[in-house]
Amino acid sequence: MAKARFRNRWLAGLLLTGSVASAAGAAPPTAAEVLQFRPRQPGVTITTPTESQKAACKVELIKGPKNAAGKTPSGWVLKDPSGKILRRFFDTDGDGRIDVWSYYLDGQEVYREIDSNFNEKPDQFRWLGSAGSKWGVDFNEDGKIDTWKVISVEELSQEVLQAVIQKDFARFQALMLTKADLELFDLPESEIGKLREQAAAAQAKFQKTIATLSALNDKTTWLHLETPAPSCIPADALGAKADVIKYKYGSILYEHAGKADWLQMGEILQVGRAWRMIEGPTAGARVETQLVGNEPSDKNGFTISPELKPLIDELRSVDESAGQAASAADAFKYNLARAGVIEKIIAKSKPEERENWVRQLADALSAAAQNAPPGDKTAYSRLLTWKEHLTKTAPGSQIAGYVLFREMSADYSLQLASAKSDELIKLQDAWRDRLKKFIEDYPATEDTPEAIMQLAMIHEFAGKETDAKNWYGHLVKHFEKHPLSAKANGSLKRLNSEGKDFELAGPQLDGTPFEIAKLKGKVVIVYYWASWNQQCLSDFNKLKALLSNYGNKGVDLVTINLDNTAEEAVQFLQRHTIPGTHLHQAGSLESPLAVQYGVMVLPHAFVIGKEGKVLNRSAQIVTLEEELKKLLP
Repeated sequence: MAKARFRNRWLAGLLLTGSVASAAGAAPPTAAEVLQFRPRQPGVTITTPTESQKAACKVELIKGPKNAAGKTPSGWVLKDPSGKILRRFFDTDGDGRIDVWSYYLDGQEVYREIDSNFNEKPDQFRWLGSAGSKWGVDFNEDGKIDTWKVISVEELSQEVLQAVIQKDFARFQALMLTKADLELFDLPESEIGKLREQAAAAQAKFQKTIATLSALNDKTTWLHLETPAPSCIPADALGAKADVIKYKYGSILYEHAGKADWLQMGEILQVGRAWRMIEGPTAGARVETQLVGNEPSDKNGFTISPELKPLIDELRSVDESAGQAASAADAFKYNLARAGVIEKIIAKSKPEERENWVRQLADALSAAAQNAPPGDKTAYSRLLTWKEHLTKTAPGSQIAGYVLFREMSADYSLQLASAKSDELIKLQDAWRDRLKKFIEDYPATEDTPEAIMQLAMIHEFAGKETDAKNWYGHLVKHFEKHPLSAKANGSLKRLNSEGKDFELAGPQLDGTPFEIAKLKGKVVIVYYWASWNQQCLSDFNKLKALLSNYGNKGVDLVTINLDNTAEEAVQFLQRHTIPGTHLHQAGSLESPLAVQYGVMVLPHAFVIGKEGKVLNRSAQIVTLEEELKKLLP
């Protein structure tokens, strides 16, 4: 650890706020020196050049915009001979010490380490892009993750299996429900008592399981996670502060020494953006135990049959051979192949095991249909057949609604791709009618909130704001705890914002906090953008001209970047500078800054008056100058 810290200080010492020639003539680190740094967490797949390629790799100095403290964030980027990024080490606050280490696979960032308290030791670890979505925190900075801020249920199951393989209870404990989690729910003592009992027995159950599965090793492979549809217990049914979203069980299918077997997770609870374990894992087929709430228990266990094992192996082979789909044709072939194997698995599965496979099948066929070559309706026809079968045999059910919604989406996407300009209005009307019918027939499926949101957006974009408000309100009222509810509520806030105070507070790109209240007395343009949106470059040029002409008359600019990472915004602004205050929060269009006013389409602009009230909630850049002339003396 001491050696690693020394290397970090050495590399940080080469960070420059000016030219490389300054700082006593220090030169950039070599590619070999940068490549000495490796991910601290195990199992991270990144691109590493061969010895012969290293000589042709380039290390480049990068700089961000000057922060409020007058310091310039900077760092080093290592690129391979073709120009793809391999590593990016950055000092985000300009203190001369690196605090973000980014690692890339095939030119895409897949893993990041963050020193959030700026003491030269990473304490947060994020998996990104094709590597997943999990985000771990290491409180004591010993290199081991103590808890997870973000982890999907699939990633949770993979971590559980690895903890069992490594016989590492600390790794498993990081996945458990915590005291702080319980405080968020504010469950009644009777429910908390059940959870505490399970948590207290977790270590003993874990030790028993690793003794039973002592033969598992680093060649043991995670194959699949089997879960039912998630369920929701409303807060008022439990006397809790928040709804309880959970899976009644999670069954991990793994392979060891050529044989497949099961590892059980028990009930799994959602806490924010992370899923949590309630009890220790157990080996073998499922025997369900009900822990939270009073739903009836399902005692049907299941095992893998000898005839199913080759099909699961085949599905894994399809997934492993897919790589990263580089084109629509690749995505079409991959998803169609995947669907073919899943259909065979469904045919040989027990009835109680089929629902999860049917969901995967619908996803694969829908993706294949939307990436199909022109005129090829093979995937869509198969999806349509499944939809017709399920809506007839299980009308109103969760699984019928799931497949129907994906068939609808695929059908609309295909029609949109081939529609002529004079057909678009008719097509949009038909899509609106299908969404209404879906909501009527399936008022409480997991896709219903998405259907309501799309219906509200269609009405808003068509200028039918009363209908849009009604549908946004319907989503907020009937799906209060769904993630889309916050965005719908933000949309209502935006549609009703004119004449009201504009609320905005958040971190700038350099991390400095900002509140728009400090700009009272000025006319403020608030502009939401992302570097991937082509229109923003043209808008930036027009905004720069407006600020040049009217900045001294009391006009200011606040931009809100909705890229996935702040680094993407920084790189764009390095090439296309624009004065103003630049904000960013992680999450892209799902970030708090986007959700606050329901911003779903970019770019988007507000005009805020000198009193801090919204004058225009949907300003157009092309007419903005005329608007400013009316507001300024």
